[in-house]
Amino acid sequence: MRKVGLSLFLSFLALGVVSDALAQRLVTGRVASTENNEPLAGASVVVVGSALGTYTGDDGSYSLNVPQDSVTLRVRRLGYKGTDVPLPIGRTSANVTLERDVLELEAQIVTGQATTIERRNLANAVALVNSADVNRVPQASVENALQGKVAGAVIQTNSGAPGGGVQVRLRGITSINASSEPLYVVDGVVVSNVAIPSNQNAITRAASGSNPSLDQDAQVNRIADLVPGDMETVEVLKGAAASAIYGSRAANGVVLITTRRGRPGAAQFNVTQRFGWSELSNTLGSRRFDSVDEAVDVWGPAAANFFQSGRVFDHERELADRKPLLSETGLDVSGGNENTRYYASGLVKHDGGIIANTGYDKQSLRLNLDQRFGSRVDVGLSTNLIRTKAQRGLTNNDNASVSFYMVFPFTPSFVDLQPGADGLFPCNPFVGNCSNPLQTASLMTNDETVWRYVSGARIVYQAVESPSHSLRITASGGADYFAQDNNLIFPPELNFEPSDGEPGTILLSNSNNLDVTVSGNVVYGYRPAGGSFRATTSIGGGYADRDLDIARITSRNIVGGRSIVGTGTNVQAIEQRQRVKTGSIFAQEEFLFLNERALLTAGINADQSSVNGDDGKLFFYPKVSGSYRLLKPFGGLDELKLRAAYGEAGNQPLFGQKFTPLTITQNINGLPGIVTQGTVGSPGLEPERQREIEAGLDATFSGGRATLEVTAFRKSVTNLLLQRTLAPSSGFELEIFNGGKLRTQGVEAGLGVVPVRTDDLQWISRATFFVTRSKIIDLPVPTFRTGGFGTALGAFEIEEGASATQIVGNDTLSDGTPVVRKIGDATPDFNMSFANEVTFKGFHLYGLVDWQQGSDLINLTKFLYDLGQNSADFATPIVVGGDTTTVGARRLDLFGRQTAVYLEDASFVKLREVTLSYELPSSMVSRMLGGKVDRARLSVSGRNLLTFTDYDGLDPEVSNFGNQNIARNIDVAPFPPSRSFWFSLEVGF
Repeated sequence: MRKVGLSLFLSFLALGVVSDALAQRLVTGRVASTENNEPLAGASVVVVGSALGTYTGDDGSYSLNVPQDSVTLRVRRLGYKGTDVPLPIGRTSANVTLERDVLELEAQIVTGQATTIERRNLANAVALVNSADVNRVPQASVENALQGKVAGAVIQTNSGAPGGGVQVRLRGITSINASSEPLYVVDGVVVSNVAIPSNQNAITRAASGSNPSLDQDAQVNRIADLVPGDMETVEVLKGAAASAIYGSRAANGVVLITTRRGRPGAAQFNVTQRFGWSELSNTLGSRRFDSVDEAVDVWGPAAANFFQSGRVFDHERELADRKPLLSETGLDVSGGNENTRYYASGLVKHDGGIIANTGYDKQSLRLNLDQRFGSRVDVGLSTNLIRTKAQRGLTNNDNASVSFYMVFPFTPSFVDLQPGADGLFPCNPFVGNCSNPLQTASLMTNDETVWRYVSGARIVYQAVESPSHSLRITASGGADYFAQDNNLIFPPELNFEPSDGEPGTILLSNSNNLDVTVSGNVVYGYRPAGGSFRATTSIGGGYADRDLDIARITSRNIVGGRSIVGTGTNVQAIEQRQRVKTGSIFAQEEFLFLNERALLTAGINADQSSVNGDDGKLFFYPKVSGSYRLLKPFGGLDELKLRAAYGEAGNQPLFGQKFTPLTITQNINGLPGIVTQGTVGSPGLEPERQREIEAGLDATFSGGRATLEVTAFRKSVTNLLLQRTLAPSSGFELEIFNGGKLRTQGVEAGLGVVPVRTDDLQWISRATFFVTRSKIIDLPVPTFRTGGFGTALGAFEIEEGASATQIVGNDTLSDGTPVVRKIGDATPDFNMSFANEVTFKGFHLYGLVDWQQGSDLINLTKFLYDLGQNSADFATPIVVGGDTTTVGARRLDLFGRQTAVYLEDASFVKLREVTLSYELPSSMVSRMLGGKVDRARLSVSGRNLLTFTDYDGLDPEVSNFGNQNIARNIDVAPFPPSRSFWFSLEVGF
């Protein structure tokens, strides 16, 4: 048997050698756009069924040696519809025109770890966002650039703080206690999106309340480091049928990012210079007092010392009314020839914050190289060095009355918090620790500096290439390393610092993370003579290693006001170490037949991980999918594709869930002690398992000028990671184990239309719609709560038979009996988006509107203002049961009995993005810089310019607890939102 296999392999290899040795002829030609006959540089021209190929130069021309026999040339370029050109015997020239693929009907989509297929044949729903969509408006992060552009993706910021804090949720709830984030892969390298808290909890003491295990530090997630301008395409694998290729790391979906590569031709330079500003987009407002008696009635006798009739201070605007400069300078260059290609870019970005000492800076250098050795070996290298600095102020919940919006509710509007003539900030007399938010913002430091290096390499060896057989071997690997330093300084002169008896606090955290990814794949393709079908077989394996170390130092009672931890008299240090190793193997068979109208795909991934109870056990994740295209099934419909898919994916246990935690006790007579905590992991701990089935249709109308995509999905998640109480005799209190079942289902749709397309005018319109619902099907433990601040303020409750995102709270029956029951749900009724772009001659107008309907939000910021009797509407009179009271007093009267009084509808419509640009005429451009400029474009842009909502808070997009599966939609003293405006000049030469 081995001899037969070896003979077959040598036969395939011989076929490739013979093919290369055939007599050849030189074919030349030009590739241009059908719209204006402009040359298309970087288009690929390959001989179908062989390894022969080249790229067009700057003038769109190409030359290629092809066999003397009759062959077919396949011409492709990103963003254009490809075409096949028959080349009969003796013909030596072929000019080709390509039509722009504005709706991306022929884009190549990932189907395996080393295979792709045209979108028209794809058997499951995968979203594709190209570089133009990502970079229409200057973006803070890649995630922000995807907002409103992916059906099935809820992408929301956690607050208005600069620099990150964005959660991506694909197809609803997938877990309760495991990871909530999709897997991110950049050029084949798995990159970290970990969000490491800054340790501001040491000042705010937020975790000392009812949520000690949930972080409230408003941290940055690390995908924010990446540069959107470097992205060529972003593919979002939303369902398990697509993401199963990544096994136990893919239950939350996978985001595949491909960065820009060089194109053959002379060096092409592009320079982008942007300037702009941001400004506060919303405030809460506070109560205004008409008389000293009213002020004294609320604030006590001390109010008489500060109240002056008609004098009002807008503390929110005093804090956050800066209009800082935004700037971004980018440069990229690409070029090369058919054997060597390069792309290099650099970026310097500065986003000033609307609050003093806040902002975000980024510097990036990227170099991508592609080298072809002969006709069989291709090598690609990707490198990216990034430095970011985020300054995020002091916001979110606290139990120490120090963060900005935790102090404002208890500060009357007639008190002046501005510094006096001596430059000193006054004590805030209405807060017990004298906390003055304007002073805190001015003097504190909350800096997060990150150095990051992402590098990857890919080698492709085309062992065999003939009209019927191909054998491709690929190997890839890479590393993602970052060092994150958090430096928080609260000097002794801050009014609130002496209140703990240790004036001055310095918090220093040093975190280091290394993700290593390696993989190898063999892909064999078979296409018989005549091309009646095509079969692609792939097998491969991979290994991933993540190593995270976090060291924290807390230093109090700073001597002499020095800003280093060694000057404190009370110094504490803690350290955390996490390492996760995952190995996998993968196999897939892809069968395209019936003249490329039908596709069947089946594959399986098996992996093992060090976080499982048995780290040597393999867990298998299969997938199968199929599609069939009906060509012109009836009038007006060009093509209808029916598709269905099934897949399984996993969600690994979190690091440490299988271990028994140890705590270092105080020393006894100089000897240290270690004791076990009360939690233990089940010996058989394993990944959560998601099984998903999806079905849908894709339709193309009007000669490719309209497309419709509709998908319905249903996924069941079993082996949920849960906690249960153990018998006292076990020696432990809680055990983490697998059990229970969660079901999430939904519908998503996308519509793309080109209503107008002429030589001078083109209008492209896109819309997305999706809805999801989740339900706890089985729960082997009693009903429990995860997140929130108790039933009086609203809590998320996990209950069998109920929605996974239900919010419960105190309520009163009609007979006055108190009861705890469901009062709302955080899941939206639906989400929609509308994007339109109109091009008229040199002008281009683009806009994106994002609409969320429904979703309940717990507004605890309003509750805080009511507690201080300081809400803007607190004193508005109303009549209840014949008695006169006020709006605020009525809410407080209901509080404790009816939690829903602070539960609000988080529906909104946002103008996410808008850009108006003008492409300068070629006659004008040709005179610039002595005729060396090829193109120039001016544009004005805005982001989050308008928000329409009935929500009575700063922003309906908010999460006090950061990125969480369940415990989102809680508003507690967040960073205020802002809108941004940009002016840009882009020049190419």
